[in-house]
Amino acid sequence: MIPTFVFVHGSGSSAHSWTAIQREMAARGHRTLAIDLPGRGAGFTRAYHEQDLEAFAAEPSTMSDVTAGDFVRQVVEAVQRVRHHGPVFLVAHSFGGLPVTAAANAVPELIDRVVYIAAQCPVDRAPGEYPASPAWSSSALFPATAPLLVGDPSRQGFVRVNWRGADRAQRDALRQAFAAELTEEEFLQIVVTSQPDEVFWLTGQEWDLRADKDSWGRIPRTFVRLTQDRSMPLAAQDLYIAEGDALTPDNPFDVHDLASSHAGFFRRPAGLTAILDGLSVRAGAGSR
Repeated sequence: MIPTFVFVHGSGSSAHSWTAIQREMAARGHRTLAIDLPGRGAGFTRAYHEQDLEAFAAEPSTMSDVTAGDFVRQVVEAVQRVRHHGPVFLVAHSFGGLPVTAAANAVPELIDRVVYIAAQCPVDRAPGEYPASPAWSSSALFPATAPLLVGDPSRQGFVRVNWRGADRAQRDALRQAFAAELTEEEFLQIVVTSQPDEVFWLTGQEWDLRADKDSWGRIPRTFVRLTQDRSMPLAAQDLYIAEGDALTPDNPFDVHDLASSHAGFFRRPAGLTAILDGLSVRAGAGSR
């Protein structure tokens, strides 16, 4: 049976980010579904679009009320909807690894493979503890985004980034952090659709979405290492892999390397789609 690939985006993103990947996958004969996590895909406010910074800073956000359960439920429901068509390959990028890991804990019997693309896969510690670890010390993510933060996340209950407020120097810093191999014009195609608001997920027990040995641990899994990633350094990616393998040594990650930055593969999808296509072929296009 032909599997369905369910794509889950990362932070500051939406289902739109997977468009080029889905087009390439369709050309290879695959069925795909890209989902919007809660608060995504609704467009932008007038204040953000017009860069009315005073109004933008004062606007409330739906993300302040979104819970970890909302994120996980969105992924689980997507898996349940497509499962009747056959096998399900659940694919996560970056922050999307958190709800995907929790969904795999919840409904392992409905998922035939989990694929992490430089995605967070907490095992030994809470998700918010990883960025503070030595493995993340070389990340360019935080220095590049800090100047664009609007307001105080701890007070407002969400993170707001004014992507469109970046001047040329700041845009170049963002490009170097997220997609250094892309031209400025290619990178702008990513920035223009980036979502300004995100959950303040680094705090709160409910976001402690660690992999469970007896559920998540029994699903075949793949990790795609992005070897040119300056946002999630290779050391951080390797830490997730090592912890997952130690949790279930009889079911280790199937690891693939992709010469890409953290987001560059979205605009140059051939390498990733070849890996995903290969996983389907190896699985014999059948369910477990």
